[in-house]
Amino acid sequence: MKKIKWSVLAMLLAGVITTSCDKSDDSTPVNPIQKGEERYVIAAVPVEFSDTADYLLTSETLESGSITTSGNGIEQDGYRYYLTVKNKFYSMLYGQGGPGAVTTYSLSTNGKLQKTNDFVTETVQVISEVGGDIMLCKVPRSGQTEARWFNIDTNKNEIVNSGAIDIVQLANNGERAHFTGFTLVGNKLVAPYMSIRGVAGGDVWGTSYPNTSWAAVYSYPSMTLEKVITDSRTSYLGGYYLNGLARVENGDAYGFSSANVKGDQDQLLTTNPSAIVKISGKTVDFDSSYFFNLEQVSGGAYIVDFKYAGEGNFIARMIDDKGSNNDEIKFAAINVYNKTFKWVTGLPSNLKDSGFATKGDYAPMDGKTVFVGINAPEGSFVYKFDAVAATATKGLKVEGGRITAISKVSAE
Repeated sequence: MKKIKWSVLAMLLAGVITTSCDKSDDSTPVNPIQKGEERYVIAAVPVEFSDTADYLLTSETLESGSITTSGNGIEQDGYRYYLTVKNKFYSMLYGQGGPGAVTTYSLSTNGKLQKTNDFVTETVQVISEVGGDIMLCKVPRSGQTEARWFNIDTNKNEIVNSGAIDIVQLANNGERAHFTGFTLVGNKLVAPYMSIRGVAGGDVWGTSYPNTSWAAVYSYPSMTLEKVITDSRTSYLGGYYLNGLARVENGDAYGFSSANVKGDQDQLLTTNPSAIVKISGKTVDFDSSYFFNLEQVSGGAYIVDFKYAGEGNFIARMIDDKGSNNDEIKFAAINVYNKTFKWVTGLPSNLKDSGFATKGDYAPMDGKTVFVGINAPEGSFVYKFDAVAATATKGLKVEGGRITAISKVSAE
């Protein structure tokens, strides 16, 4: 790995840039809130706009009532991803190859988001909270062979370290490693990746290795490569802009694979099943004694995402037919400790996978609850999922918008 000697000032591009505008005047406190009080943040796309114009709304509850995008919220200026760390809400612009603006918000005394900081990175494909800080990574899909990573200190709200990784050398198979996420396991940073051909103007996402899971293991925060771990029972973990690895309370981590790699003629290449695998927190290696075959327990469905609720419980998004282009989504309640699987009841029918438009659900980590934005013909609602009972209950309605992300911040 080669370190990059960029200064923070250079990364800040010598100035502060404005990345969003507030549609409403929140300068006058109404019903001031106290330190520690919480508000939920809902990102929603107004129905009259494209899928790139989120508005950030705040609400005291997710379980009842309604909010609207009309005359309300903070407008974003492009396609953005979100992360909440230490009661700071980060909005990160996908810059289409150009600079990626990062805007930091906190909760004001009137319970609304207020912008506290702006800085700039390159456009990145990996956005992960790691040990209370943020790790970003720009991963080229073709051409340039170095992935550039940036470590953001969330106390300072600035880049404090950066470096580069030769992804062709890392893959070591004639292809290139394309990271899907960063997760701290023990004191090591584990970075699952896809192996892709990366042929510019041609077969970018194809691979000769559709039946293998990989993860690079780095010391942290130095980002020194220690080893690459592999598993041949399913396929790669996570996906593009999709971290497929979650650490649980005992220090182990569980990762999902859709096992749905297709060739340039749309033919299914993966012969292994969609599954959940385990990385031991002690050895930081795949646990060969653990394998949860999701296709077997679900009747042939495969997983496309999951959210951890605590105590081994996840809410998973599933699709029925791996060999087709079906995008109808179903939800399942999964416990990775005892390998139980239940379909979730209480949801509208014929829900469609929104792909990149879905940017995050919220879990209070009570062992069972996950709040998910459901956009259906009847409207957009936040549903409260119970990962133990495998049920979903309709809650807050978002008028005039399609929900893309849910988070929570507290006043400080």
